Amino acid sequence: MNKTWRLNKYVGALVGFVMLTLLAWSLRETLTLANFTMLYILYVLIVAIRLGTYSATTAAFSSFLTINFFLTRPYYTFLVADTRDVIDLLVFIGVATLSGQLGARARLQAEVASQRAREQTILYKLTGLMNQTNAIEEVHQALNRVLLEDLNARFVSILPEAVEKEPPTQQSAATVPTGEMTYYLLLQAANRIFGTVCVIFPYALSDQQSQLVNTCVTQAAMAVHRIELAEQARISHQYEEADRLKTAILHAVSHDLRTPITIIKTSASNLQTLGHKMAAQERTDIAQGIEQEADHLNNLVGNLLDFSRLQAGALSLNLELNSLEEVAGDVAARVWQLTGQERVEIAFPEDMPLVPLDYGLFLQAMHNLIDNSLRYEPEDSCIRLEGSVGTDEVLVRIINHGASISEDDRLRMMEPFYHSPGGGHVGLGLPIAKGIIEAHHGHLDVEDTPGGGATFVVGLPMKLENVTRHEVENTRC
Repeated sequence: MNKTWRLNKYVGALVGFVMLTLLAWSLRETLTLANFTMLYILYVLIVAIRLGTYSATTAAFSSFLTINFFLTRPYYTFLVADTRDVIDLLVFIGVATLSGQLGARARLQAEVASQRAREQTILYKLTGLMNQTNAIEEVHQALNRVLLEDLNARFVSILPEAVEKEPPTQQSAATVPTGEMTYYLLLQAANRIFGTVCVIFPYALSDQQSQLVNTCVTQAAMAVHRIELAEQARISHQYEEADRLKTAILHAVSHDLRTPITIIKTSASNLQTLGHKMAAQERTDIAQGIEQEADHLNNLVGNLLDFSRLQAGALSLNLELNSLEEVAGDVAARVWQLTGQERVEIAFPEDMPLVPLDYGLFLQAMHNLIDNSLRYEPEDSCIRLEGSVGTDEVLVRIINHGASISEDDRLRMMEPFYHSPGGGHVGLGLPIAKGIIEAHHGHLDVEDTPGGGATFVVGLPMKLENVTRHEVENTRC
């Protein structure tokens, strides 16, 4: 295609030269030699801009001979009758040659500038495509797209590893039977080889085109390297987080789990050795203490298991439309069963909409929040559960009337295994509640209660897609 295009240009230049000569020949008795030289200088300049230096030089000497032979007396000979015409012809050949050189240089500079602008556009497009992704497969797709659409490659394939038979150079080329050129380029960055790019072009690439292809492949290799480094950093962070959690769990086991076990063991030993000497009420009290510590131990183990599920991202939600007022009622009933007192006051509007949620898991989250609030609620007051409707979410407030929470505690109370200043409890209830609520695409915030205390604010969206079942992945506390 390029050869045909250039051949058409040469034919057009030749036809233009013949037509200009015929026009000048028909007007040679009317126009002067200066007029003819100006016309042919213009022609040489046009040839220089369109075809380059060699064609302009050829046009300049051809024009010199044509003017001398057809347009200078005596006609049809290379002799010149007037000495002044010789000077005009020599000046013409000099000016025409110089004009051709300047025109060709301007053409070359324009082509270089256009090529650089095109290269920058292609590289900017490729960089934009690769910066938007964190997947190696999408980097390969972006490279394929640029090579095929912008660099006119006929075929692109990215091999999983370097081709062993090729020498260890950045680029090699081989001619296929059809006359097309096949190039093998290493997808290499930071002394790492991520694969080999096989590209087939319908023609041999120039040095500048080859350099552009190499740059595109290098950009893709750097993007792949960046993705691998990011993945390694993520895995390293996971290992560090797992190590921190392991240390925290060991700390919890050595303190919070050992306490109820010690109480159970001591109480059981006292019953075994001194039970026959104890009064019936005393034995009953010890048995109740064992039962309470066993329940406490069971809750701790359950919280550790729930927290491990959240950390592993293995939480599965069975979402159905449910009433938050029913959830609040069940929480209040459970509190009454545990304490024998009505410690929860419920206030929900009549137009409270149904919300898509996993009833069992959300009930557990609410129970954890209520349990934490009751722990610091004065004996003569009740926790208040208030419901309200926002623009695109529903809100539930768990209002506590105890002591206010310091700014430092408010920032850290959602952290796993955080102990409140009062101590005595493993800090897992709030992180578990937060993880469950966020798995529902909701949020959990803490506000000050007017007059003293803390208020947990739970926000849940009123609409979720795929309400029947939603698998929650990568849910982390």
